Amino acid sequence: MANSGKRRRVLVIGYGNPLRCDDGLGWQVVRQLEAQGLPEGVVVRRVIQLTPELAAEMGERDLVLFVDASQEGEPGEVRTRQVEREPRNESFTHEDSPAGLLWLAQRLHGVAPIGWLLTVAGERFEWGESLSPAVRASLPRVLESVGRLISGEESAG
Repeated sequence: MANSGKRRRVLVIGYGNPLRCDDGLGWQVVRQLEAQGLPEGVVVRRVIQLTPELAAEMGERDLVLFVDASQEGEPGEVRTRQVEREPRNESFTHEDSPAGLLWLAQRLHGVAPIGWLLTVAGERFEWGESLSPAVRASLPRVLESVGRLISGEESAG
């Protein structure tokens, strides 16, 4: 579904550890988005892990895109799925999930943005700052999916 002319307020969160090879994928995607120039209404964040504090900013957005590396799948495989709100673990934790943060944004603001999770299956998660060749090769597909979602398409396919 195309955007009906109203400018979307979008938050792109690239998360993971940039010092653990492919786990730094989210950070790399955000850097490339910044280098291309962000459309009006789009803000980006780079974080090591998802924390409850992000829910406050999420409540002010129409769309949140979570970008992360995954240990599941063939190296370089890109997966995109819509995230549904789920109650978060209320126990003491330093890490949340995309579903838990959407739920928390709903609780705090009475409304939650649409959420999408874009992952790339990683190959190397040891100490280092370089993405593996398979993950590096997936970056254009990830950036294309992010661009389609930002522009208002409902499926990054």
